[in-house]
Amino acid sequence: MKLQYMEELLALEQYENYTLASQQLFISQSTLSRHINIMEKELGTMLINRNTHSVEFTEDGKDACKTFRKILNLYNNYSATLQEKSAGITGTLRLGMLYYTIYQDFGKVLPLFEENYPQIEIKQYSYQPHEIYWALINDKIDIGVLAKANYETSDNLNFKDISRNNAVAMMSTTHRLASCKTVKLDDLHHELIVLLNEDTCTSIAVQEAFARCDFTPEKIIYTDHINTVPFTILKTNGIHINGSGFSLPGYEDKITILPIEEPELYFTKSFVYKRDNTNSAIPLFLNTILE
Repeated sequence: MKLQYMEELLALEQYENYTLASQQLFISQSTLSRHINIMEKELGTMLINRNTHSVEFTEDGKDACKTFRKILNLYNNYSATLQEKSAGITGTLRLGMLYYTIYQDFGKVLPLFEENYPQIEIKQYSYQPHEIYWALINDKIDIGVLAKANYETSDNLNFKDISRNNAVAMMSTTHRLASCKTVKLDDLHHELIVLLNEDTCTSIAVQEAFARCDFTPEKIIYTDHINTVPFTILKTNGIHINGSGFSLPGYEDKITILPIEEPELYFTKSFVYKRDNTNSAIPLFLNTILE
């Protein structure tokens, strides 16, 4: 139901006359009557007693006015609070983004945050996961996106979980498992597993996920980071395991990505920030996630 209709009903209660109420509302009497009819149909009850020449509210109509008054007061108070909040808070919020999942991680929350707090300047930086970690540690960004794991200084980091992604296996389309719809961990024990060398954060998260499933690859090869994964896969016929949610653009016809049937092999993605960071925009951003 529209708040406008609630306000119109309360105006009719106040002036006890369709002509006066419609004049104060700057609408026609017919429009006011039509809106009240819409409310009555939506609520399934009569609000106005139409058997009299004067405006007489039914008992349900009186109750509706009391309820609508409370709703409008709550809405107006909340709206005023938001306006005061957005008008009174300024500053800068520095965000570290994984370039290959920017829309997934920030596509909804960032526009909403910018709408609520237009005076807070947003600075966006695109990084690899390990670069986000060090940017946080060195106070170059306020919030970053990382896989949740026990990093070297995790005791000084707060993790706000945003998604849980099941594991996938990336392999060449010519690999013996490529024709399968899904794979199991047992299928991967004897395969060459591609891990990341420079991206230590993803490596830690992957190793922790492996340990949770008691999975130990027999053969391992290292590549630098996610950008070099396709080359290594195609060159070695290895398999890279990571969380679902991103693709390898330009390699769709050469590399296939298959779900792994193991419920405990997953990766939790989080917004991460330092506990001693006093930037007042951080809690505002995190609260926006809940809206």
